Amino acid sequence: MRPRTLAFACLALTLLGLAAATFKLRLSAVPVGYETTHVLMAQSLWEEGDLVFARPDLRRAYQTWNEGPAGLTLLTLDGGRTVRYAEPIPWALVAAPAWALFGAAGLPLLNMALFLGMLAVAARLFPESNPLFLGGFFFASAAFGYVFRGSPEVFLMACLFFALFLGRRQPAAAGALLAAASLHQPTLALLGVALVADLALAGRRKGAALLIVAGALTFGLLAAAQWKMTGVWSPADPGEGIPRRSFEADFPLETSQDVWQGYGQGGYLDTDGLRLLARNAWYFLAGRHAGLIPWFPFAALALALSARDRSRRWLLAAMGAVVLAGLLLDPHGWHGGREALGNARLAVLYPALLFLPARLPSRWSLVPAYAAAGLWTVVATAGAIVPPPPATGEIPTFRALPLELTLAWQLPGYALSLTGGGQGLWLVPRSTFWVDERRRDGIWVRGASTSEIVIVSGPELRRVSFRARSLSDDNEMVVESSVERVVVRFDSEGKRNGAPVSLALEPAATGLGLVPKGSERIYRFTLTVSDGIIPARRLPGNQDPRYLGIFLEFDGSRYDRA
Repeated sequence: MRPRTLAFACLALTLLGLAAATFKLRLSAVPVGYETTHVLMAQSLWEEGDLVFARPDLRRAYQTWNEGPAGLTLLTLDGGRTVRYAEPIPWALVAAPAWALFGAAGLPLLNMALFLGMLAVAARLFPESNPLFLGGFFFASAAFGYVFRGSPEVFLMACLFFALFLGRRQPAAAGALLAAASLHQPTLALLGVALVADLALAGRRKGAALLIVAGALTFGLLAAAQWKMTGVWSPADPGEGIPRRSFEADFPLETSQDVWQGYGQGGYLDTDGLRLLARNAWYFLAGRHAGLIPWFPFAALALALSARDRSRRWLLAAMGAVVLAGLLLDPHGWHGGREALGNARLAVLYPALLFLPARLPSRWSLVPAYAAAGLWTVVATAGAIVPPPPATGEIPTFRALPLELTLAWQLPGYALSLTGGGQGLWLVPRSTFWVDERRRDGIWVRGASTSEIVIVSGPELRRVSFRARSLSDDNEMVVESSVERVVVRFDSEGKRNGAPVSLALEPAATGLGLVPKGSERIYRFTLTVSDGIIPARRLPGNQDPRYLGIFLEFDGSRYDRA
């Protein structure tokens, strides 16, 4: 066995073992993002042969996740008497046998096998390549983190990657793969347009026709299967009048309430895409939570090396059109949702970028990409394997990047706090604020932490005001906006019982379309706490095990509006 083949075999065995061993460890009390629905769909297809959400499905969910299937997306056609899963089926069809063979660990095993298959084909495409580039491209990116999830991102990566690889060799297979991916994300069909155009312009009209026919047949068969199992052609967009919603708690079969009331009434067309395009394009490139540079640093290198022949120009144009469509059609969620690791929609396109360069880079050109991976990518992606993931707002290198304000309601790691005392809507980091405590008078902040807080307000705010209480006498709090910095040292009992804080503000942005039919203003400030205590260890009779820094106490009668 040649040394390169032996190295790949050893790497593959190690990573397959890692996927199988860490999946149960990675499973948190609640699932991540959309993986609930996709995992349960695969299980239901294999066990019952349908996509109906019933009591066996709910029981399997609790066996997998301690707190049940949070994030479960369902639809109903008969007012809730029969409930069905509301996501496309291609990934579930592929994942069902893997679940049957290996249980819950079968999904990351399948993902890892697909990921390693892409790596093997990439090595074949560039036989004389520097292994440092392929190693960094595949493993120093947010795309690798999706291997350890039960959602379809790696499947979609593989569909696009192998479709591009087979486009000139086996156009029928390429068409089928692109059709499967397009059921999950319709804009991915644009890559099929690029392949068809390239084949036609190269004089291979028979191949182009074969790709179109195979794609149309596959798409039609899968859509018909969806209609047969769910009653709708597109579960992700079932149409007006058909209730579709996601559940975080009070799942169907567990509550007697009408959980479908008010759903299925139709939405509204978001017209903010063009107006926010320049801002979102900047966030797309360098944003803290979804930027290409911090989460996919080798993508920038692949784009810079893109060759200028016809086929690669078509491919680059198609990828650009997919990205542009996401920014225009979904200006407040173009990254793929609150639980996205980096940009989930860019991750799907990411391996296909390898078809742009005609050659791979030399040794020294890899230095900036590896530097970016060390500063941002690796530390954030590691949490996808063994959580909890790091709070990027507490990492100085991430705080130097722009915060994606247009994604306010779907910022990864953020939650809405309703205890702001009438001072707008507060978006706070879940890692440092105990938002689930649901206290009306205020909220606890973790000790020894830094938090960046976003306030969305209709009326203009001149200042934000609250009282800060501390259990530690060594504590210091610093709150800082773009116009003022306030420091509070809790070195007296009076301050620890409640020090009044008032911080001047100025808008960071206005009119981002976060509030329908309104002109909201966005404010930002940071809050740093130096110390804290665990009450269960320091206060007699107190059983609170949290490391508490300060308590922000709000009074709705005390704040200053312009």
